[in-house]
Amino acid sequence: MWLFDTTYIIDLFKHDMKALKKAEDVDKSMASKNISTVTIHEVLRGIYYLYEGKKLGEKLKLTEIALNKFNIIPYTYRVAKKAAEIDADLVKRGEMISFPDIVIAATAHTYDLILVTGNGHFKRFEELKVEGY
Repeated sequence: MWLFDTTYIIDLFKHDMKALKKAEDVDKSMASKNISTVTIHEVLRGIYYLYEGKKLGEKLKLTEIALNKFNIIPYTYRVAKKAAEIDADLVKRGEMISFPDIVIAATAHTYDLILVTGNGHFKRFEELKVEGY
């Protein structure tokens, strides 16, 4: 039922009170809790950027454990096709957003999931169900 974007996952890892409250609310539901492979890429990129050596190994292990608690939705042909449509529409309107966010939006739309995000730019997509925290 839910797809969590990268911003939410990072805020959750940083123990942001609003993100933690949303997690409590979501955990009460039996509905699926999902992330995109793009979110995995973005979160792991941050870990590789911030840490080195032994600390990197420790952070990677903890991060991968946390990420694997979610259902992971791959970047499929259907998602890529929807992402291309969204991207082209945004370019025509002069409202570009990052490629990862386009893929996350396309994933939510393709699988009819509610996107949980702290990013307001996702509200541009009329077809997308968005929840803040």
